[in-house]
This record gives sequence, C-alpha cells and structure tokens, in this order.
Amino acid sequence: MIISDYHIHSNFSGDSVENLDKICKRAIKLGIKEIAITDHMDLDIKENYNSTNFILNLDEYIPEILKIKDIYKKDVDIKIGMEFGIQKQLGNIGDEIIEKNPFDFIIASVHSIDRLLLDKKEFWCNKSRDDAHNKYFLEMLKSIKNFNQFSVVGHFDFITRYGGFNKNKIIDYIKYGDIIDEILKTLISKGKGIEINTSGIRYNENRFYPCDDIVKRYFELGGEIITLGSDAHKSSDIGKDFKKAYDFLENIGVKYISSFDKLDVSFKKIK
Repeated sequence: MIISDYHIHSNFSGDSVENLDKICKRAIKLGIKEIAITDHMDLDIKENYNSTNFILNLDEYIPEILKIKDIYKKDVDIKIGMEFGIQKQLGNIGDEIIEKNPFDFIIASVHSIDRLLLDKKEFWCNKSRDDAHNKYFLEMLKSIKNFNQFSVVGHFDFITRYGGFNKNKIIDYIKYGDIIDEILKTLISKGKGIEINTSGIRYNENRFYPCDDIVKRYFELGGEIITLGSDAHKSSDIGKDFKKAYDFLENIGVKYISSFDKLDVSFKKIK
C-alpha cells in the first residue's frame, strides 16, 4: 500500500499540463491515502528564462486546491503544498508568502543559483563538475539558514542530472561530506526533514534523490522527518517506485514516514 505521495505537480506548474481531477482519481485508484499538490514557485530567475511560468498564481491555486480537497475528501486527503525554489536571497520573501496562505506542506528546492537555472548552459559555463556541485551545496546551506517556513528539502542531490558530464550519476558523498553534514545538522536543528524523491529512477539515474548515504546519514545524526515524493508531472507517475523506497527505508531501520497538516508534522508507520 502507498501511504502518501508528497510531491505532485499539476497544470498550475509551468512544466505540467495535468489537471487536478485526473491526479486525484489516479491517487484513489492506487489506494493512496494522502497526496500533496506541490506546484512550483520560483522567484527571481533571470528574465530570459521565461520564469513567469514558474511563479505560482496563489489567488487561483489555493481556492482550486481547497475545492478539489472538498470534492474528494472521503477518498483521499489532499494537502495544500508548494515547491518553493530557494535561493539565499529569498528566505524572508518565502516566509512571508507561506505565512499568508493556508499551506500544509512546503518543499524547499534549489533550482537556481544567482538567478541562473541549473538546467541551463549558462549556469555550467566555465565550471567543472566539482565547482558546480560545491556551489550547489553552498547555496542549499545558505538558503535553508535564511528560510524557516518549510517542511523538507526536495531532491537533495539532483544536481547530478545536469551539466552534461561523463559521470556515474552519483554525488561524490566523500568529497562533500562535511558540507552535507552541515546541511543535515541545520535541518535537524530547525525541525526540518528531507524527501526521498523517486524521480531519479525515471530520469535514468537509477537511484533516489538523495543517494542512500545521505539518507542514512540524516538518520544517524538524529533526523526523523522524511516524506516520499514521486515528483510526478503526469498522473501516471504518481507513486512510481515507492515499493523500492519503502523497502530501502525498512532495510535501514526506518519505521515511519511523515505526514503534514498546516505545516505540523506527524508520523505514520510504513507497515
């Protein structure tokens, strides 16, 4: 049984055309008890990236989620979520937006650094893979220190997806162990978590984000909050590869995943 999928995009995101009704019906068909709609809010992106497609229209979004939540309330618990694109300069702005709206769950994800999207050549220009990865983790650390109203960090090490390097699709955990530890300790001290994002399997990286070592280290350091998310942009990807994620968590001794309501966390047994 799939307990919950806490990372789903709808046609309110610039990179999805999936309607909410279809998402809900798919979740119900799969027997999922909770889903979080987490559409993109990416602010302060370089203008020529057509970034307006990723500025979530909350005046339309929130009422529509509330409406669909009520329609399907007997069959699935729909959480009002958002994936907020963190940059070090956006912490206070993010906090203000979230405090003004009835969110249940917020993913904090690094999609851009210095206003440059990570999937654009401009970001990678004149950078080695190590330079880019180091910059990515530094941005994450600075951003979560400046941002408070979030639940989990999204796709922690998905930077390996980009850059065009000949790579093995795995982050060099040893090389970045110190800064990863600092990020994890900061999250734990702030009562925040991480997600296991199963999309890495679909994107031919054959792994979750983050890699196994980072998940294990989070729990070794005393972290407790973890969500599972498909990062689905179409309904057919909802809950995909979750059995692999559950099996992994059980194998490392994790018995609970997290649930959120009005940004408050609770825990549910995997089995």
